[in-house]
Amino acid sequence: MNVIPINAARTRLRPSRPVQPPAVLTPSIPAAARAHPGDAQEDRVRMRQNFAALFVAVCIVVLGNWLIESLHSYSRLQICLEAGHHNCVPLDQKFQPSRY
Repeated sequence: MNVIPINAARTRLRPSRPVQPPAVLTPSIPAAARAHPGDAQEDRVRMRQNFAALFVAVCIVVLGNWLIESLHSYSRLQICLEAGHHNCVPLDQKFQPSRY
């Protein structure tokens, strides 16, 4: 049976030299590529626009869900009435008087 010591296996897996970042990332950012003072204001406006768009999208989804649910319940009520039933509108349980 061959038994490999753990320390020997670990030394084979370790790189021989430490990992260095590429030379492109080490120098400082040139002055032409630095952010301008107006960029912060543009970022704030863009963030507000993004939040407004998210709010509109959420409102559309919520209103669409409400509309579909309402149409579904009205459709069930209409089918019940067309079938000739008289007890088509369900009553809320919390408003019914107790029988005790």
